[in-house]
Amino acid sequence: MSLVLRSRYAPLLARPQWRPPRLPLSTALLALIVLSALAAPWIAPYDPAQQLDIVALKNAPPSAAHLLGTDPYSRDLLSRLLHGGRVSLAVSGLATVVAALLAMLWGGVAASSGPVVGGLLMDVADALRAIPRKLLLLAIMLVVPHPTVPTLALLLGAGRWPALAQVLAPDARAVRAREFVRAAEALGVPPRRRLVRHVAPHLTRVVGAASATLLADLLAVEAGVSFLGLGVRPPTPSWGTILQDGVAYLGSAWWVALAPALLLVLTVLGVARLADRLTAP
Repeated sequence: MSLVLRSRYAPLLARPQWRPPRLPLSTALLALIVLSALAAPWIAPYDPAQQLDIVALKNAPPSAAHLLGTDPYSRDLLSRLLHGGRVSLAVSGLATVVAALLAMLWGGVAASSGPVVGGLLMDVADALRAIPRKLLLLAIMLVVPHPTVPTLALLLGAGRWPALAQVLAPDARAVRAREFVRAAEALGVPPRRRLVRHVAPHLTRVVGAASATLLADLLAVEAGVSFLGLGVRPPTPSWGTILQDGVAYLGSAWWVALAPALLLVLTVLGVARLADRLTAP
């Protein structure tokens, strides 16, 4: 009897047991960085703007009291990195949302319009994309010096939506040509409802992957803008401003510049890896 049962259930016993999916190291690090930034007000050991001792603690090396050392103004570097992550991630994330919303609106209207109007809209997006992004951004930042976090996010997002719209418009046009969308059109469903109920849900993966790629780019752009002194107003920290504070002391206090640079690289790589996983079949 035991032999009969064993032979009957042998295929089931031979199947590999279910194992939880492995979390890639890049994704785990990205999640840790994001959660640490969100929890900064509760886990940061010091006020990020507090100058502890401008003489004795200027560029102090890492120690038990200051795990990552202090900066040239005797501020705790770990606290500034945690709070700076909130600013950098908030600006980049909000800018990505702004760019994605504008791109979906523009690309959706272009895909739902006729060939003449749709082509004209995409030509406008092409023309806006042809403007040198860095020069345009610098010009705007000079007009609006030291913007707030929402203003900076709006400026960054408004300058990046044309490229995203060019990615979304062909996919939206392909979904619009499918049979179920044509059937809804034949039944008299209004264009706006067709776009929202039938086309948009089939673009979520494309939007997610493109937005993740854009987020990685905007993280670097925000750091560059802050490094040039055109980001949020000091003493509000961001990874770019912390990096700027430490560049002049690379020979004597290398940890001040290394920490924000390493965090920025790990975050960008983690987001880029996430975008690759979203685009994988």
